[in-house]
Amino acid sequence: MRRVVAGNPGPYTGPGTNTWILEGDPVAVVIDPGPDDDAHLAAIEAKLGGAAVGLVLVTHSHPDHLPLAARLAARHHCPVLRHPELQEGDLVQVGKVRLKALFTPGHASDHFCFLQEEDRAVFTGDLVLGRGSTMITHPDGDMAAYLRSLERLLELRPVILFPGHWDPVDDPPAKLEEYRSHRLDRERQVLAALQAGSAGAAELTRRVYGAEVSGEELLQAAEMTLKAHLGKLIDEGRVTEDGSRYSLA
Repeated sequence: MRRVVAGNPGPYTGPGTNTWILEGDPVAVVIDPGPDDDAHLAAIEAKLGGAAVGLVLVTHSHPDHLPLAARLAARHHCPVLRHPELQEGDLVQVGKVRLKALFTPGHASDHFCFLQEEDRAVFTGDLVLGRGSTMITHPDGDMAAYLRSLERLLELRPVILFPGHWDPVDDPPAKLEEYRSHRLDRERQVLAALQAGSAGAAELTRRVYGAEVSGEELLQAAEMTLKAHLGKLIDEGRVTEDGSRYSLA
C-alpha cells in the first residue's frame, strides 16, 4: 500500500489529504483521490508506477477528497464508487483487494469507511484523523450519528486506521476512545456554558472554545461543530432553540 499526500495543507486538512493506493493484482484501488489538481494527479500516477487502477473509492464528497475522482477514473477507464452507489455492508473486490463498505455518517451525511477484514485495517476518511479532532459539518453533519459511527469502529476492534489526514493510527482503540471522550467532554462544556444564560452560536463558541482556537477559519469550524452538539442536545430535549438563541431546557 502507498500513500500520496495532496498539496493542499491548511487549517482543515493538516499536511494535506491522504490518497491511499492499494496494490492489487493486476490492478490497484485508489481511495480518496483528493482535490482536482494536476500535480496531485501526476504524483498518484508516479506512485502507481505504470499499474492500472481498477476502482476509485471515495469516503465522502468534501472538496478535499472527491474532485479528482472523475479524472483519475477516466484515465484508467474504471468506475468510481461512493455514496449513494455504495450501500452499507457492500463488498468490493478488485483483483486481490477486498474491502467492506461501512456507512459511517457524522462528519458528513454521506461518509463511508472501508474495512480490510483480513487485516482488520480501516480507511477512515475524516471520521478519525491521525492527529487532532475532526469537525462535524453542521447542518450536513450530525453529532449523534458521529458518536454512533465511532462506537461502531470500536466494536470492530481494528488493528490500524488509515485516515484522510495525517499519519496512520497504530492504536485504534485508544484513538477511538479519545475521540469519543473528547466529544462527550465538549458536550458537557456546551451545557456548562449555557448555565451562564442563553446565547447565540457565536457567543457560545467563544464561551466554550475560548483561547483554544484562533483565526477565522478555525473559529468557523468550531462554530459548525458546536452547532452539531447543540442539534444533538435539542433532539434529546436538553437544550431549546428560540430563533437564533439557545437555552437549557
